[in-house]
Order: sequence, then structure tokens, then C-alpha cells
Amino acid sequence: MGNSIQIERKNLGKSGDYFTLVLYSLIFFIGFLSIFWEWKSGTVSVICVIATYFLNRKINLIVHLKWFSIALVLLALLVSWLLQLSFWIFMIQFLALSCIHAVIAFIAAIRDDHTDIIFSLNADNFSCLCPGSDYKGYALNPMGYRKYFKTKDIVSIQQDERGLLIVVKGEILRPRELTASEITQILAYFNAGEFKVVEAIPLRDIRQAETELAWMKILVFGVPCLLAGLSIYFLGDNGQNSVVTMISILLAILLVPLLLKLINRRKHRPENK
Repeated sequence: MGNSIQIERKNLGKSGDYFTLVLYSLIFFIGFLSIFWEWKSGTVSVICVIATYFLNRKINLIVHLKWFSIALVLLALLVSWLLQLSFWIFMIQFLALSCIHAVIAFIAAIRDDHTDIIFSLNADNFSCLCPGSDYKGYALNPMGYRKYFKTKDIVSIQQDERGLLIVVKGEILRPRELTASEITQILAYFNAGEFKVVEAIPLRDIRQAETELAWMKILVFGVPCLLAGLSIYFLGDNGQNSVVTMISILLAILLVPLLLKLINRRKHRPENK
């Protein structure tokens, strides 16, 4: 087994960049519309966003995020007191309008072409993209789920109708982004060596896990939409109350990653005990 395999993909993850770009653009658009509903608070928010842009050019605000957050809250309290503004509306408008920075960054990232290694294999090591059940995270950043293993730790390898399955010391891996011809190439590599291509786990268990993942997606995206719709209809007077409508939409967007985090934590809790 002296040969090696290296499989590359061009612009992998751009679909996730597009999704994130649309998400941030939607939040920014809602913040922009809110200026016409609450122009005094919106004008102050725009000035603060512009000031933050120039400040970030001199100081990396992400590195000093804790102190920036404290300063932002203090500034919001001061502005709301001096100008008789709503503290929460100002904060929501500022955060929504600040998404313009992320929009500009993702547009620049989408324009750049890049090539990533999605699978590599030699006699000593191999790596692949295996996100497990973290669908949201993988969609946004596929290369963040590239994992590395020792080739000698591979117990078995198999192929089913959904792709390739590899068992490494009891851990089940399903490498992503591989085509049928690439899977054939990988299986041929192992068949030519000392490894045996055998069935690693029952396919029934795989299908059950993937069905649970599908229901999780419906739950994570359906519940926020349902709650937002009910809030807009009953609390927002069917969309007539602009402030409640805007807050309901923003909360629904923020609820999606929160639900994903809670579900992932609950799913992995038994494994950590």
C-alpha cells in the first residue's frame, strides 16, 4: 500500500457562504426597514455602525469582544437616556445594521476561488470530511469538519446506497462529498492491500440515524417559523405592529442556531457520561 489518494474540490463551501450571506442580508434588510419605523433610533444606530467600522480598522473588535459588548451596552444606556430612545429597539437596530460588515466579508469570500482537499489517504494517515449529525455547521463551513486518523486504526470499510462507511476503532465515519468513481478508487486501494472490505454496521441503524436527522431539521426550522407566525398574528396585530413584527422575525432567526445547539448537546450527552 505504497500509493496515496488525494481528492480535491474547487470552491467547496460556497453554498454555505451563499446561505450565510442571504441570512445576514435578510437581517440587515430588516434593520434598514426599521429606520423608517423608528427614524430617531435608526439614525443613531447608523452613526454607531459607521463608527464601529472605522474603530474595527484600528482595533480588532472580535479579539476584544467582551469589552466591546460592555461598552456597547453602556453607550446604548447613555444614548437612550439622553435622547429618550428605547434601549432595546436601539440595540436590535444596531445589531441588525451591523450585519452589513458580514455581508461585505462574505461577498469578498464568494468572489475568491479556492481548492480544498476533501479526502487524502496513504499508508500512514488519512483524512476526510465527516460532520456526523451537525448538518448546520457543516453546511456553513465544510472544511471545519475535516478530521485526521491513522490508517492502521481502520477496522473495516463498506459501501451502501448512500456512500462510503469507514469504522475507525469503533467510530463510524461517513465521508462526505465523494462521487461513485472516487469511492470505487478508495475501495480498490484497500482491496489491493491488507484490509478487507466488509460490512461494518447494520444498514438499518444507519437509516434510523439519518431519519432522526431529517426530523431534527424539520423541528429546528419549523418551530421558529411557527412561533414567529403566531407572534406576528396575535401580538403584532397580523403585521400591523411593525416593531413586534420585526422583533418576532429577528428572534425566529436567532432561535434556529440555539435549537441546533441544544439538540446537539442533548444528543451527545449520553456519550459524555
